[in-house]
Amino acid sequence: MSTYDRIAPFYDVDMGRNMPFDDVGFYAGLAVAARGPVLELGCGTGRILLELLRRGVDATGVDASPAMLAELERKAGALGLVPRVQQGDIRALALGRRFALVLCPYSLVTYCLDDDDLRRALAGVRAHLAPEGRFVVDAFVPRPPSPDDADFRLDYRRPYGDAILARWRRLRAIDARTNRIERRYEITEVDGSVRERIDVAELVRPFEPAALRAAVAGAGFVASREWWDYGARADGDGARFFTLEARLPEPS
Repeated sequence: MSTYDRIAPFYDVDMGRNMPFDDVGFYAGLAVAARGPVLELGCGTGRILLELLRRGVDATGVDASPAMLAELERKAGALGLVPRVQQGDIRALALGRRFALVLCPYSLVTYCLDDDDLRRALAGVRAHLAPEGRFVVDAFVPRPPSPDDADFRLDYRRPYGDAILARWRRLRAIDARTNRIERRYEITEVDGSVRERIDVAELVRPFEPAALRAAVAGAGFVASREWWDYGARADGDGARFFTLEARLPEPS
């Protein structure tokens, strides 16, 4: 079972609430302005996709985790929405249609651990992008791991239904471009007794903004716009997230 299958039941209380910026509003604005079908890669439990549907966008989502998609569909049903989603790998997209906008949000690109992963994912985006379409990808701005990252540190304690969800996290560098993130979750009763403990680990490949620009250009895209912290900052000074918009080259 994958990391995201295991944490799907509480993802919305966990990572879904960790973004300090309004990336959902940012992406929804781009999707409405695209005036055409939108594809979201890594749609998860629908944090962004459901807002696109709520705004009347013709949106399709892809995610590798069936448990995350099950949560998305459960939430969509409660809202009276009918999502179009597909379980699959972003490195092997085969949707049979093209999109005015393809979104790769919430640092999903950092799970492309090697150059072949990235090449295949970006080739899939190109194959699914309409001629005048746009591709938008974001990644956290990396920082070097510190000695404090080597030990588990408490990230939060939050209400989770009739219980409390707590998360600890530690980070270490595997090599020059790969980090291992370990997360420990505890679901506790109000009396403090532990109902469930879950340990997960995953590898990520941080991308400096310059490296993300180069990767997108190397895949044959032409950069058109970029943002820092989803438009909350005018430049990269102190920014936590970098977002790049690109398009296909003009026909020769």
